[in-house]
Amino acid sequence: MKAKKTGPPPMRVLAITNNKGGVGKTTSAVSIGAALQRQGARVLMVDLDMQANLTNNLGGELELASHVGDALVGAVPLAEVILTTEAGLDLVPADFRLASYEPIIYKQKDYHTRLATALATVQDAYDYVVVDCPPSLQTFTYMALAAADAYLIPTEPEKFAFDGLRLVKELADQIERRINPGLQFLGVFFTRYNAKQRNSMHAAVVQAVREEYGEESLLPSVRRDAAVVQSQVHVKTIYDHKPDSNAAMDYAALAEIVRARLA
Repeated sequence: MKAKKTGPPPMRVLAITNNKGGVGKTTSAVSIGAALQRQGARVLMVDLDMQANLTNNLGGELELASHVGDALVGAVPLAEVILTTEAGLDLVPADFRLASYEPIIYKQKDYHTRLATALATVQDAYDYVVVDCPPSLQTFTYMALAAADAYLIPTEPEKFAFDGLRLVKELADQIERRINPGLQFLGVFFTRYNAKQRNSMHAAVVQAVREEYGEESLLPSVRRDAAVVQSQVHVKTIYDHKPDSNAAMDYAALAEIVRARLA
């Protein structure tokens, strides 16, 4: 009998996405990536948002010779774009110039595979890639979901947030059917959660998610925590700023779920 091949597990790509801004998407991407790193994983962060919030959260105001858009159009190899931040997380940065790349990339016949192709060139260097998607369902989010093994949707317990969640899920389902059959929906989690202020709308949104997507889709909430804002002001991850905070513990729990479901 032939011996089974052994080796490191494959790199996993996780997209953090929601077409509604202001729901803690970038904060969640940074914090989950940092939590995975603290748990011993090699993590690459990818900023696909032209607002570059992830880049600014991890590196402050950077002078970039190249950014993610250059790698996506094939102008430079992805490895040459990667920066190592003070937090120890490797980063593929973005900046405002990314906006001009979207119409160029979209016109390419293989545009939806561009991110997957670029990430494949560094797959031996990382255990996880965490992609911060823009607050839209257009080109860059499409590429992220086409490249991802799984996706998470951070949201707030509000009516309009639930409507946005449904649109994201519909796009992801379409991509799963047409392009990426291995794409997993890991679930939804609520950000800035305050148990003392739960109201009827919160309960209604939670119940709607449960009924539409199943109990397993409801992941642990992230508690409202001033340490999150403070860490952003100091350009640090929550773990470098206040690792014993409620938010740090909540994001660590989410990272554990990510690892278990992508094992």
